[in-house]
Amino acid sequence: MKFLRKILLIFLTFLLIFTEARVNTLLSDFDYIEMLPFLIYIFYVSLYSFSSGSSLVLVLSGFYFDLFLTDNFLGYTSIKFLLICTIIHYLYTRLSSGIVTEFTLFYLSALIYKFEVISSSLGINFIYIIIICLPNYFLFKILASTLRRDVFSTKI
Repeated sequence: MKFLRKILLIFLTFLLIFTEARVNTLLSDFDYIEMLPFLIYIFYVSLYSFSSGSSLVLVLSGFYFDLFLTDNFLGYTSIKFLLICTIIHYLYTRLSSGIVTEFTLFYLSALIYKFEVISSSLGINFIYIIIICLPNYFLFKILASTLRRDVFSTKI
């Protein structure tokens, strides 16, 4: 059953990456709008459920990303995804929790996630990344509050 669950999770992350690529292709006409659902997923995993099982999913997702969506060497994106998870998980366990800390960590993960874009055009403004981060961070907060809600203990 665990094996089937991991296979399903890997397939769903592949679908999430594909959806992100298609949605951002549709939104490419707008400069300051970019949806990053896979970054939201990575950030959620790194904060709340980072383990060795999730690292396998991230490695395979990075391979999929490298094979079909980028011109990078095979494994480059896997290393980037694992780097995001480990840095964010480490900093989140060491720093005090709060909305400013979470947003700063989300901004840091977006900087690592968009490293190729930032390094290829040195004229990119870091305010641009903040503008991209704001709606994606609010989506993360909505997702995190929805997934952590204990349905059985709430009173109706």
